[in-house]
Amino acid sequence: MTSQTNEVHAEKRKVTVGDFREFVSRTSYLTDCERRGGGWIFVRKKWEQKPDASWDNPYMDQGEDDPVVLVSWHDAVKFANWKSAREGLGQAYTFVPTDKECLVSVDFASAGYRLPTEREWEAAPRDPVGPLMPGTKPRKNVNAVEQMFPGGLWGEGGWPSDRLEWCWDPGDLAGEGIVNFSKTGLAQPRICRGRNTVRQNGRQPSRGACDPFAAATTLGFSLVGGVSDTGTHQVAED
Repeated sequence: MTSQTNEVHAEKRKVTVGDFREFVSRTSYLTDCERRGGGWIFVRKKWEQKPDASWDNPYMDQGEDDPVVLVSWHDAVKFANWKSAREGLGQAYTFVPTDKECLVSVDFASAGYRLPTEREWEAAPRDPVGPLMPGTKPRKNVNAVEQMFPGGLWGEGGWPSDRLEWCWDPGDLAGEGIVNFSKTGLAQPRICRGRNTVRQNGRQPSRGACDPFAAATTLGFSLVGGVSDTGTHQVAED
């Protein structure tokens, strides 16, 4: 279900391989797939988990300016907090440990970076051309929502959603019709939006939900910064 929001201007930021590399280099961060048996790769018409698959080894050619993939929802929110702190902004996410898990809450009034809500994702300009692989550029898409979100969801000169991208919103694995890469049973699934280049030849927008620990070659993320929503939600994280 689309989240209900009260939108105002929110700057959009693409997240590249180079961005994520700096994060890992400065923090020695290990992604969920590096700690949980590797990422998921589409091989011979089926998904396979590869122990050495990661954001830095995605089993495809990627440059530093290409969108990062093979990152989980948890990886994305931790990157967002790091980027906020590095730029002197308030952090949008708070991690609250409990006896069995860690709750992640979001402050939508924060100036810090965060994942877009599904409604914010939907408001971004769409590429009318068709499937594009990571790193390719769309033709200029003149869209009325650019008046609300200059530059679109991926920032100045960005790219269309040629992969699925994490959103903040909770989802339902049973009802969203997408590959369930992992079942931890500990955290609520999160909505993914974009063009899944494995399904539908990438020509139609895809909507699904994934376990927030999932990491695959079709999963990446973009960030928003600024005020665009109200309220606080929580999700469990082990």
